[in-house]
Amino acid sequence: MAKQKGKKIWRSNFSIRNTHYQTATPAFFAFMNYQPKIFQGLIHECVWVQKGVDNVNSYIPISQLRRLIERTLEVIEKQPALVNKIHRETMIHIRNYFQYAARVKKMDLKKMSVAELIKAYNKLMYYQMIQHSWAIATTWFVDSDNEDFSKLLIKRLGKLTARSRYQAAEAFSILTTPEKPSLAFKEELEALEILRLIVKDRTASKIFKQADTARIERDLDRLPAALRRKIYQHFNKWCWTPFTYTGPAYDLDYYLALWSGWLKEKFDLEKKIWELKDYAKHLKAQKTRLIKDLKIDSATQTLFQIASDIVYLKAYRKDACFFGMYVLDSLLREIGRRLELGINQVRFMAHWEIPAALRTGHFSEKTLNDRFKFSVYYQKDGRGVIYTGAAAKRFLARLKVERIKVADVSVISGTVACPGKAKGAVKIINLPEEMGKMRPGDIMVAHTTFPSLVPAMKKAVGIITDDGGITCHAAIVARELKTPCLVGTKIATQALHDGDRVEMDAGKGMMRIIKR
Repeated sequence: MAKQKGKKIWRSNFSIRNTHYQTATPAFFAFMNYQPKIFQGLIHECVWVQKGVDNVNSYIPISQLRRLIERTLEVIEKQPALVNKIHRETMIHIRNYFQYAARVKKMDLKKMSVAELIKAYNKLMYYQMIQHSWAIATTWFVDSDNEDFSKLLIKRLGKLTARSRYQAAEAFSILTTPEKPSLAFKEELEALEILRLIVKDRTASKIFKQADTARIERDLDRLPAALRRKIYQHFNKWCWTPFTYTGPAYDLDYYLALWSGWLKEKFDLEKKIWELKDYAKHLKAQKTRLIKDLKIDSATQTLFQIASDIVYLKAYRKDACFFGMYVLDSLLREIGRRLELGINQVRFMAHWEIPAALRTGHFSEKTLNDRFKFSVYYQKDGRGVIYTGAAAKRFLARLKVERIKVADVSVISGTVACPGKAKGAVKIINLPEEMGKMRPGDIMVAHTTFPSLVPAMKKAVGIITDDGGITCHAAIVARELKTPCLVGTKIATQALHDGDRVEMDAGKGMMRIIKR
């Protein structure tokens, strides 16, 4: 690791599109103050850079980042029982967050006193922080810098598969895939079972074959009451899934168009439902066969079970976060109404500023507008401060930030998320509004992925991302879709352009440019 006259060198660790300080401030405060004691104090400062609606970079001192990663790897290998305990506790925190957010969703916020509103906000923030941070060392940091945990697992598998009929990448994908279905998996199965009811009902089938969703919605009253109730229940239960940090959620039209589109597709519905229901059983059998054929020892089995738990836990935690953000949005709108601020202004308040502002009934609009234009948030241990304008630029100028050069490359390497080969035209998709350019057969390239981008991922024959590791969203979805996927390339979105033709061999962890 490079040093320069004793000055800290900061490394970019992540960036997030379409976000704000109601995401940033609780997250940074939490992973410094709400981690298990064994991981506390290893990272004690970090920097978040905000420009408009985007977090354009987040920096952590390299020495602190590597210290946490190395400690996490050590704990995973030497104290797996402790890791499992932390993961069980995290599951409880996530469920508590879901449950309390669901309670807030039903509250009549306009009738609440200031004290009641502050209490609801603070409690939701607490659940948001504790569920996000309790396993952040294993579910984010351990693979966030150099895919350290993934590489450790692949190295172990490489020795075991060297003289077998299995490829290391194939075995890695199977062993790190959770048997427990994700919420996205459950939502798809429930949607397909509603499609089954639509197909079996002649009137419903005729209604959903209409091209115009407005007409479909108008005719919903003609459906049997039980089917109509299931449609609205599904919409209300799952509409938050693409919300991420700023929304929007799905409207009813999305689901009506989904069922209508499925109805027109020629696929074996019963076979698809059966495959989803049989998924866990089939995966468990694959894992059992692999362990037996490769003679995987118990210690290595434990490592892969932890990896599989991490993949599931990260996806579940992210789902909880997006549901919480969906509910938080209603709270922020009510807070904004009382402070005479717009929703986009309230989102740029720090979590510690909102209670005091509600008590006084005021917060500076100019401060919030300046934060939106350009700002830097610096958290050190328990204290956070937000700089704007010239002060933000001066703060950044004092940081010694590691620079990564992107050369003109023809081959890009990354970590295997889902093995397989693919060839097609590149489409850079970083935002939901960019999904329109995606066509079936394209290679989707993204900095990172999230639930709103899943429709584009389903069209892709291959997926490549800058961010990486077995716990990243792209890896999780790619395995469910069985789409070749390469993650952790660092430079794919910078080195590639829309229309470039590429071929990828995810099993070998590489991608080659065929034609610019």
